[in-house]
Amino acid sequence: MSEDIGVALDREEIEQFLREQGLGVLGVATGGEAYTIPIAFAYNSGEDRCYFRFIMGKDSLKREFVSETDRASLTVFEWQTKNQWKSVVMRGPIRRVTDADLSKAATFFSEVGDEAALEVFNDSISEYETVWYELVVSEITGRGQFVGSRESLV
Repeated sequence: MSEDIGVALDREEIEQFLREQGLGVLGVATGGEAYTIPIAFAYNSGEDRCYFRFIMGKDSLKREFVSETDRASLTVFEWQTKNQWKSVVMRGPIRRVTDADLSKAATFFSEVGDEAALEVFNDSISEYETVWYELVVSEITGRGQFVGSRESLV
């Protein structure tokens, strides 16, 4: 993104925005091929990480791509008009949540994350595997365009 488009968000603005959001687009890649996934997330600013709950079938592309990705990217945005928007991009290692941290991740997600509708699946949800992942944020940037005050974008 060009530096003359919008203004940089400071860390406090970025964290506030991420606390208010719960849906983003996760980018993963393997073998030079990218795959993006619309996904619900929960951002833990104290640990600088995002938690995700993947619902995956046996032949899931998500499973293939996320298991081969070393560094992932999560984009979160809100767009009202061309003059009124915010976006945040986070990058870092993505890994499966360990069994020891599974309860913590699931509890945190249930407290602050948005739940994507599970009715999108054609089969019973019991036919799918639930797998928890975390993105450890090593880079985070945000930009926005505001009409009036910076707080004018809700």
